[in-house]
Amino acid sequence: MTQTFPAWLHDQADRDDSTGALAQRVREAGDFPDSGGKAIFDGYFETGTAEDREHYERAWSEFEASPEPTPTSQTPDGL
Repeated sequence: MTQTFPAWLHDQADRDDSTGALAQRVREAGDFPDSGGKAIFDGYFETGTAEDREHYERAWSEFEASPEPTPTSQTPDGL
């Protein structure tokens, strides 16, 4: 089964880079969509900071390029 973007992002929260920081901020906000395509997540970040939008685009590119999903998340439905 392919991992969703929210689950993938959740798994990145321990990273020490912009993707990890984004994952932590999204987790703290508590209102991140738990499913959807890129348009849903674009909409979520369109009212955020320019920095968060930049980090989201970088994270989305990495997510799309990932050949295999990361190990199953503790929260498989997302954040």
